Amino acid sequence: MAYRARGNGVRKTAATIMVGAIVAVIVLAAGQFLGWFKDTTTVILHASRAGLVMNPDAKVQLRGVTVGRVAEVKTDGDRAELVLHIDSGQMSRIPANIGADIKSNTVFGAKAVNLVVPADGGHGSLAAGDEISADHVVVELNTVYQQLVGLLAQTEPDKLNVVLGAVDDALSGKGKQIGDAVVQLTEILGKTNKHLPELNRLFDEAADATNVYADVMPDLMRTVDNATVVGNTLVENSANLDRLLINVSGMARSGNGVLSTSKKDLMSTLSDLNPVMDLLGYQSPGLRCFITGASDAADIAGPLLGGRNGMLLLDAGLIPGQDPYRYPQDLPEVGGDGPPTCQGGLSDIHSTEKIPFYVIDNAEQPYQPRTTPKVQSNKLFNLLFGGTPRG
Repeated sequence: MAYRARGNGVRKTAATIMVGAIVAVIVLAAGQFLGWFKDTTTVILHASRAGLVMNPDAKVQLRGVTVGRVAEVKTDGDRAELVLHIDSGQMSRIPANIGADIKSNTVFGAKAVNLVVPADGGHGSLAAGDEISADHVVVELNTVYQQLVGLLAQTEPDKLNVVLGAVDDALSGKGKQIGDAVVQLTEILGKTNKHLPELNRLFDEAADATNVYADVMPDLMRTVDNATVVGNTLVENSANLDRLLINVSGMARSGNGVLSTSKKDLMSTLSDLNPVMDLLGYQSPGLRCFITGASDAADIAGPLLGGRNGMLLLDAGLIPGQDPYRYPQDLPEVGGDGPPTCQGGLSDIHSTEKIPFYVIDNAEQPYQPRTTPKVQSNKLFNLLFGGTPRG
């Protein structure tokens, strides 16, 4: 009996130990699954929002590999703050400039944190307490519904229904016409496509023209402002302008009464002045040079004609004598004409340039002045023995 009692006690103890061992294995397996024995590092993620289906224990992945879990989701003012527990063994593989997206595989699926390496590459390593910013948060179905409800509230469905009904009435039974219009539009666009390069060139040239207008836009706006001021001034002085127009009209009637009686005489006088005006216009270059040269000569001759000390100053010299007149070779003819010139000393009395003389058909042998000395025996004899010539 004692042996049987002792055997029952051993069996109960063994059963208790076995149950405890099984419970311990289950607890250890659950803890292993839940990550109780993992060495993790805390990192903070800031996002504009987390979403309704972002829950603690959500996965944190990098290139599809789970590197941590979401420990806590809370708000920080207008933003969401997620506390991430990253596996300490994976921290050295995560760059310090890592980014993050919050997304889900389906519309109704739970969200996960997806770590994103920048396009220009990562540098450094993520450390405990670092903060990450989420660049993108996937839109949830409830957000879509909320935006749709807001849109419908703004569009006023009753009015939208009226508009759609009107559109339906307008398009009803006109399918063939709309189809023909679409076909014609297609043909027009087909013809227009051939001219697209030219249109692009015109647009480029128009851009250059608009740039010119843009450069002068301040001046144009100033002109518009000035025109506005002028217009306001005219409006403010409209009464004075009316009086001016009335006075001008009265003066015109008075002038008409004076001029109408002598209209024929005035027209005749103006007609007679036409040849004179034509001649003055033809000779205007020479007249201008003569008046200019005379003015310059008067300024130079003023001191020589007594303007300096009341005495007349003269400068005498010898010049070559003129050739004797020959008959009939030197008989004048009226056969030469030419435009007036403004050359040499006439336009600049200080010039020492020798100007070619103007030869015209005014004699059988046109006169050419002599510019070199020439001995004439008859004149020399008269000077030596005939005395001073008279007359």
